[in-house]
Amino acid sequence: MTIATFSDWLSNTAPSQFIQVTNWIIPTMQTIHILCIALLLSAAVLVDLRIFGAGLRSETLTQVADRFVPKIWACLPVLLVTGLILIVAEPGRTLGNPAFYVKMISLLLVIGVTLWLHRYARSARPLSALPALLAIVSVLLWATIIVSGRLIAYIESI
Repeated sequence: MTIATFSDWLSNTAPSQFIQVTNWIIPTMQTIHILCIALLLSAAVLVDLRIFGAGLRSETLTQVADRFVPKIWACLPVLLVTGLILIVAEPGRTLGNPAFYVKMISLLLVIGVTLWLHRYARSARPLSALPALLAIVSVLLWATIIVSGRLIAYIESI
């Protein structure tokens, strides 16, 4: 089964049809999705800045990570649910779009980087070049996720 065939099938299911004809669902899901991205990005950047020694210096890296990383993990399930609803609503627009796959690959990578950085932050080891590099990678991956998410609306599906 091709992506186009699957998208056509999904678009014709009862849940997809319901979402498509209910005017408030898509804007509500998009709003929640964007607000969670903003909260998550803020938390991630605060941890990354602390790794650089550029922010929240009154707290240890462990304290900053313990304070903000749980917010990242709390946002991810909400993003998953709202994202799935948006995919079900418009599968042809999303599933055949290269920007969607860039977003998903970047998401998988940044989850791994975040897990590593959180484990590192909790270890109370002295800062070194690798965490700083991964903090830069983290910010770049989150930026890629945001940009590719917006590009889904503007790039034609394959």
